[in-house]
Amino acid sequence: MSTALTHSLLGGVPLAVLLVLMFLIYVVGPKRKGPHPATYQMSDRWTHDPILWAADEPADHGGHGAGHGSHPVTVGGGASGKW
Repeated sequence: MSTALTHSLLGGVPLAVLLVLMFLIYVVGPKRKGPHPATYQMSDRWTHDPILWAADEPADHGGHGAGHGSHPVTVGGGASGKW
């Protein structure tokens, strides 16, 4: 294999892949986006139901080894302790 062919394969193929990806991301991609709802503004009235972000207590599936996982699993705590 000649040096020119080696350099063109090692440099040209990645460059071609990069150019194709850039074309797909920056030219084709924005045209394929569908409509999306308007962004919520803080000055707008909130009309959605309240959202509660909380974790459910996971089921304890028995012992899965020793060490750190040997104590029962509980949800809660954090920097200020268990709620």
